[in-house]
Amino acid sequence: MHRLLGFIGMVFAIVLLLGVPDGLASVHTYPEGNDRVMIRSLQTLRDRTDQAWQVVFYKRVQHGLAQSLHLRLVGFPCGVALQHPSALKITTGTEKVWMATETAPVTDALNVAEYDLFEVMRQLTATTPLRLTVPVQGESIELPIPPFVVEEWRKVAQSSPSGG
Repeated sequence: MHRLLGFIGMVFAIVLLLGVPDGLASVHTYPEGNDRVMIRSLQTLRDRTDQAWQVVFYKRVQHGLAQSLHLRLVGFPCGVALQHPSALKITTGTEKVWMATETAPVTDALNVAEYDLFEVMRQLTATTPLRLTVPVQGESIELPIPPFVVEEWRKVAQSSPSGG
């Protein structure tokens, strides 16, 4: 009986742990003035070489209308040099591929790039894992995006400044 209770407790703990990403959503709204609001998801993820990346997906809304949907990637440590200007390749598990264009640089830092994801998010109709192929100097790096992050991006894309 004690083994059964222990097993049930362990299963319950695993279920709770697997549910944590949804419970710790990092989607936040920031007023920017002049009836302009930023809604963003912020995550730190690791690429296939264990390099850390800050992944910021955000939408700017002004007067109730979406102005942009952007993805900002910041490679850590500052030693990674992204290739500018370059398109970001986004691939689903079923091998559907999109190319996102790089926007005007937000900084002179070589480890930062920003991409326009407006069309990609319009066509992304399911919460599926994604694979980003990030162009860096002389090669590319694969950055896996887990489903809970894609779900946050979809929430940001569909949200309104009032949280709806």
